[in-house]
Amino acid sequence: MASLFELPEHPELRDPFMVMHLTGWTDAGLAGETASEFLRSAWNAERLVEFDADELLDFRARRPVVRIANGLVESVTWTGIELWLAKGEPGQRDALLLTGPEPDFRWRGFCDEVVRACTELGVSEVFGLGAFPAPAVHTDPVQIIGTSADPELATRLTVVPAIVELSAGVQTMLEHRLHKAGFPTLGIWARVPPYLAGGAHPPAALALVRTLILLSGLDIETTELEMAAAEHLEQVDMAVQERPQIAELIEQIRSVAGDEEPGMGVPSGDEIAAELERFLSQQPPPGESDDPDR
Repeated sequence: MASLFELPEHPELRDPFMVMHLTGWTDAGLAGETASEFLRSAWNAERLVEFDADELLDFRARRPVVRIANGLVESVTWTGIELWLAKGEPGQRDALLLTGPEPDFRWRGFCDEVVRACTELGVSEVFGLGAFPAPAVHTDPVQIIGTSADPELATRLTVVPAIVELSAGVQTMLEHRLHKAGFPTLGIWARVPPYLAGGAHPPAALALVRTLILLSGLDIETTELEMAAAEHLEQVDMAVQERPQIAELIEQIRSVAGDEEPGMGVPSGDEIAAELERFLSQQPPPGESDDPDR
């Protein structure tokens, strides 16, 4: 099998762990994507590896973006799957971050190549980031659950006490493949209110990052993400206060989340989301007044 990446160098790393988020499967509230982008920025991570996109991606489905200025083609930007390196502060661990879209092709081969990267770089453990819609409300703390092919490792977080069969994302395939290769791998998943699952929900991303801090022992400054989460919740609370019907719908979801017997006509997340969107679209951008005389 042809290699899907070349490692230009083998840096000396200090007890490195890898974090992964690949877009394409469920990521309610864009929590995994937001958390991974936040980590890449906070860590000042540098690209270490770029996987062979021609072998893995369908560029008719993920067309490159071209910049044209006055008829002149200035640049072309391609989608890629990348492995980033973040060197820790003195005394702290180094981190690797796997980002990009799920491969369109060669899932098995891609998983094998990620195992090879972890082996060559001496990775000690792996964490996946993601989120899914669940019966929950935005006023409650974001709950985190774990998934792993290792029964003992899965219990480091709350697990769903049920047996389910569902179409899987490549991150779950990586959890399984990395476990078989001897790498402790844990999926970290945030539960997102269904009516906030379609857009960015920073509180869920913050919960993912805070859980990663606890599990990895790495110190990460989260003030920026905390501010974004607080501003987001303020906007949602404003919408709820201005629209009593939204509050009523949310209370019905709260009853379901509390294991109470749900009544008929429990609203869908899409119904509440549509109502919130209608309200928020009427609000001025943050920092701007809706008073025309100001």
